[in-house]
Amino acid sequence: MLFAHTIQSWEDWADVYQSIPAFTPLIQEIFRREDLPFSPLSPLTPGTNAVFRSGELVVKVFFPKESGLDPEGDFQNEGAVCRVLTQRQVPVPRLLAAGRLRDRYTFPYLVTQFCPGEELGQWLPKAAQREKLSLSRQLFWLLEQVHQEAPGLLAPLDLRRRALENFRLEHVPASLARELTQRAEGADLSRPVLVHGDLTGENVLVSSQGAPVLLDWADACLAPPWYELPPLVFGPLGEDPALLAPWMDQGLEPFLEQVLDGLALHDFGPDILREAAQAAGRPPFTTLEEVRNYLENKLR
Repeated sequence: MLFAHTIQSWEDWADVYQSIPAFTPLIQEIFRREDLPFSPLSPLTPGTNAVFRSGELVVKVFFPKESGLDPEGDFQNEGAVCRVLTQRQVPVPRLLAAGRLRDRYTFPYLVTQFCPGEELGQWLPKAAQREKLSLSRQLFWLLEQVHQEAPGLLAPLDLRRRALENFRLEHVPASLARELTQRAEGADLSRPVLVHGDLTGENVLVSSQGAPVLLDWADACLAPPWYELPPLVFGPLGEDPALLAPWMDQGLEPFLEQVLDGLALHDFGPDILREAAQAAGRPPFTTLEEVRNYLENKLR
């Protein structure tokens, strides 16, 4: 047995998924099977899965189903998207291996090429304004390449139903939850494209040349392009309205409408709003009008 820990809940997984000693035997076996060179593991930014650097490689070991969640969708999505975007020459980590290791539990895994650079959230505070503006334009153009129709690439997902049944709605006041579900019911989902789905400061890497590289495609789905906006607007780019200018070419009001649509549809929309209120030191948002006013003041 390579993995000695017991996983019977999400809390069990959370206790161990960043542990290098726990995962070293498992990852050594993965590399042996894939005929890849193993180097001692080092940690990368924590997320949902066990992700480590090994020399010039990055290995992601997905949570097992015994954690209480099924990893298969995330595993299939990320592998499929990385293959397609590599073919399109979109800057993403090159996929080198994908499979499942059956040990005490079955662990899906991906191995990709390590991409040197700095996470967007760490890079922005130190960069000059002209570098930031260049980066935001490049990111906009990069997403234009990503946001293409991709029928059959990912498993079918009923975004509207997921939004209406989103358990995270319990994390916001009932009045706001009602407005989010009403907005999701009326959202136009007629022309879905491939979206990343989780453009946080940790998932956009900035290369030494100041170019963006997109990491972690586990939350990719087929959705309207504005599905990307909530993590961008409430993340590091949203701290400077000038950096969001490429997305606001039609003006602030249409942009805000898209952000609100994105919040209603996005799997993490309620949590984004809850955390934004906490970070701003204000009471929880109770209506979408409050959210709109907050964003207007922030982005003008």
